[in-house]
This record gives sequence, C-alpha cells and structure tokens, in this order.
Amino acid sequence: MSDTRNDYRILVAEHAVSLLENIVRARRIPIPVNWHEVEALVSELRSLIVRIKYSFIPPTMLAGSEEVERVREYAGKLAKTLLSKERLAGAKLDSKTRMAIAEARYALRTLYGLGYRLSLGDENDALHAVDIECVEVLTITKHPSAEKLFVTRARGVLGYTIVTNLPDVRKGELRAAAILPPREFYGEISEAMYCSGPLNTDVCKPGRRPPANLIDRGSVEAVIYNIVGRKAR
Repeated sequence: MSDTRNDYRILVAEHAVSLLENIVRARRIPIPVNWHEVEALVSELRSLIVRIKYSFIPPTMLAGSEEVERVREYAGKLAKTLLSKERLAGAKLDSKTRMAIAEARYALRTLYGLGYRLSLGDENDALHAVDIECVEVLTITKHPSAEKLFVTRARGVLGYTIVTNLPDVRKGELRAAAILPPREFYGEISEAMYCSGPLNTDVCKPGRRPPANLIDRGSVEAVIYNIVGRKAR
C-alpha cells in the first residue's frame, strides 16, 4: 500500500485542478464555449483526482488505471475547448487573459501527463511531480523592464517563454526546463524554469526528460514544496 495522499505528483495535479476551477468559475478566458459543460468536466477531474489521492495504490500501478486514463481524456477535451486556436483568435488578449491561458495550458498539460509521471517510480520524489524536458534555446532578449532579467524562447515538446536571471544562457544551447505554474515578471509571463546548465546532445534531446542527475534538484524541489504547501526537507 502506498500513501498516495502525500504523493507530490498527485498533490500537484490537485493544484492544477484548482487553477482550472478558478479560471472556469470566473470565465477568465473570454471565448464562446458552453461553460456549463466545461464546469462539468472540471468537476469530473476533481472527483477523479480525489479518488486517485485516496486509492493507496502504488503509483506505477496507478499509472495504467482507468481513473488516470480518464484524467488524460478529460484534460485533452478541455484543452481542445479552452485552448482552441480558432476560439482564442477572437479573444481580447489583455494581460489577465494571457495569464489565464498560460495557467490553463500548464494545468491541462500537468493533468494530461500524470500517468507518465506516476510511471517514473513508486518513490515519492518531488522531482517527478512536474514535467521536465530538454529544450533548445531559440532567442534571448533583455527584459524591457528589469535590468537583471532575460526573456528567452525555447522549444521542447512545445514552445515556451522562459524569463530567467541566468546571464550565461546562450542561443542554441540545450538545457533542462521544468514546466511550472506561470509567473509574471514585470509584464512578461514565464512558463518554465531552466534547471540545468548546458547539456550535450547525447543526454539531452528536445522534448525528452533528461536524466535526474543532470537536473538542479534544489531549484525544482523549492517550487514543488511551495505549490503543495510543504516545508523543504
């Protein structure tokens, strides 16, 4: 029996559902959808995560369960509804809307990938709580409103805007990036955090999860502990 009540992967998924509930309740993405149907799907997600949390089934067994597969299915449906390019094309993309879209994107990706992260092992490792992937740095510019920050674009599974204070990030590098709840830095929304130095192509393929020993564990764990309301070990 496993203590799934305290598994970081499940607690982070629970937080992701809370983000979705906030977005849907306040209609923070101004697009023409049936919000009652959206609310019903998010409610189903909440129920599924609660069942997973109190299942006490080893994570590697949970990974292939019907509940986890349904989480993936509902997250996919919500992504097609809330993040449709056609619907978003007609939305007024002010700063609040852009943040809501970024939060929905993070939350739905986190829920969609829950099964994969559960399959990483039965150990309750905070590093497994979020998606971490190799990305290629595409562009780097100085932050227009913060002297010590840089706005970068990187590509892994998807494209990301990453605001960083690392002065040694270079265009064309491969680095590990943790996909985290978006944060706004003086008007620029950051969707991830670099969590390694430059990596070689033999260990870092864009879109793939890098080996754990190459990841800056402390920086990722600090964010995870903050998300789930736990003190650092």
